[in-house]
Parts: sequence; C-alpha cells; structure tokens
Amino acid sequence: MSHLDVVDGNGNVVSRDRINFNNYNARNFPFRLRQKPSDDNALGLVKFMFPNPWNIYLHDTPSKGLFNNSARAASNGCIRIARPFDLAHELMRGNFDNPEAAFQRAIDSGRETYLNLKKPVPVHLVYFTAFPDDSGTIRRYPDIYDRDPLLLAAFERAALAKIAPAE
Repeated sequence: MSHLDVVDGNGNVVSRDRINFNNYNARNFPFRLRQKPSDDNALGLVKFMFPNPWNIYLHDTPSKGLFNNSARAASNGCIRIARPFDLAHELMRGNFDNPEAAFQRAIDSGRETYLNLKKPVPVHLVYFTAFPDDSGTIRRYPDIYDRDPLLLAAFERAALAKIAPAE
C-alpha cells in the first residue's frame, strides 16, 4: 500500500504517519487512495478522461503483452490503449502549439498532470458481439457483458409492438 497516496477531501496528500487507521472503516474513511502514474500502475502512464456516468476512460497499460491475446477483456470496463502516446499527440493537435513537446513535459514532470483540450473531441463507445470482417463475413465474438439477451428481448418487444400495436 505504500505505492498509494492518501488524499484528503481538499486534494492534499496526507502523510500516513499522521493518520490513525484504526479510527476508520469502509463507511467512515474520509480519504481517497491514489496511485501515481507509473510503470507499476495498472493504468500505466496515461489516462484519458471523458465525461460519462460509469467512470470509464481510456488508458495506458504496463501489460503490453495483453494486446497479443485473442481474448482481451482483462480490464474492469475501461479501455486499454496500445499506443497511448500517439493518441495523446493526436488529441492534443490543434490544442497545443507543439503537442509532442507539451505531452513530454507533462510526462517528464513526474507529477499527475491534466492536459485539458480547448476543442472537445466527441467520444462514442460501442459494443459489438458480431461484426463483418474485411471480406464481409460476419464474425461473432464472446458476449462478455451478457448484453445480447437484453438486446434480443428488446428487438422481440419492438417486433411484437409493430405486429400488434397497443390500443
């Protein structure tokens, strides 16, 4: 746990020796725990924040070998990016005079740094369990979130509503 910062409600890092952890439990713990970006952080060095109600974001990973797996659902809902620095440079283009240099300065600082974009970029996430390949053949993939039964039920309800509209 020494790799985690203890942060108070004002965003200040609090020294662990100033906290009596015996006074707290999961319900009354007034601090946040934060792991700094690093090669040991499961999110790697870069995290791309965008507004959504599920706290999903795009992120780097120190486990680059996962990109070689055919089954890549090794995250808890967030999305690992194979080349996060390239994505950062592209997103920063038009927002910074020299995106590569600005990004490198943030990395070199060793501190958690937010680089906010002046020009918002829309993010649209989709989840497909069937998708055509380059030849047009439909490929099926595991439904790791078990969404297909819900989608099928919605299609069936819509089809029944067209056949027998409510009176």
